[in-house]
Amino acid sequence: MKVISLVIPLYNESQAFPLLRQRLAEFSGRLEGQYRIEIILVDDGSRDGTWDQIMEFARADPRVKGVGLSRNFGHQNALFCGYEFAAGDAVVSLDGDLQDPPEIALEMLARFERGADVVFGVRRQRAGESVMKRLTAHAFYRILGWLGDTRAPLDSGDFRLLSRRALDALLRMREKHKYLRGLVGWIGYRTDQVEYDRPARAAGETKFSWLKMIRFATDGIVNFSRFPLRLSFLLCLAAMVPFLGYLIYAFVAAVYLHQPLVRGWSSLLLCVVIFGSLNLIALGIMGEYLGRVFENVKQRPDYLVMNVTSPDVMPPARQRP
Repeated sequence: MKVISLVIPLYNESQAFPLLRQRLAEFSGRLEGQYRIEIILVDDGSRDGTWDQIMEFARADPRVKGVGLSRNFGHQNALFCGYEFAAGDAVVSLDGDLQDPPEIALEMLARFERGADVVFGVRRQRAGESVMKRLTAHAFYRILGWLGDTRAPLDSGDFRLLSRRALDALLRMREKHKYLRGLVGWIGYRTDQVEYDRPARAAGETKFSWLKMIRFATDGIVNFSRFPLRLSFLLCLAAMVPFLGYLIYAFVAAVYLHQPLVRGWSSLLLCVVIFGSLNLIALGIMGEYLGRVFENVKQRPDYLVMNVTSPDVMPPARQRP
């Protein structure tokens, strides 16, 4: 019988957890007899009692494995941790706020049985989100699709199914500042997608602030495109053309026409300001890329595990002799 792993990262989700527990139990019951289910709950340094609820759930249901991280390492690292602990023939990742309905995974499993290695959950509608959030998300996915070296469908998030071979390929990528949506699209294999309407949060508030969203978008663009580097070069080159023309004019006027350009101080100031600003922008863009090189060179772990619900909960790679 095939094993299906459900991987769910959690951060301060104590309000939504009772509903999540109920839905997971119902979903697992529907698959009883077809698959063997394991549920991996990763607590990403919560401070609101989420870990206690995970422990209680694990004591009541042997299918549940809980992993508690030493601090908040971020959603992508917590999800990657869950992937490393998953032993299933197929792995389904979803959010703990029930915006990714577990029932949609039934269709994903049907696509998996038909041969798909990666099944993306693609959002048709996004309930419970502000107009600005929907507009910025819409724009980001399309900009990344145009710039980035990834084949992830537009409007797909971290709600997806991965076969074992696709997951093993993903786990080989040890880069920092992970953008898993792009990495999953990059690995290729046989892909499919399931469209669904994303409901509002079941309870609690989003932990994804605007600052985190900006960082997340930056990681996606910088990790999968060199276009910002090329754009900074093209901008500097384009800005140089009119001022080069002005330099030639000043030289001809001073040398051949004997007209001193005392009146040109404003143009000179404009030239200094524009080129200075462009240099700072270019340095900032290069700093983003260089900073990622620095993070990868340090080779720090992606996360640190502080607690597990039982001694036998460990990544499958560590269980092998």
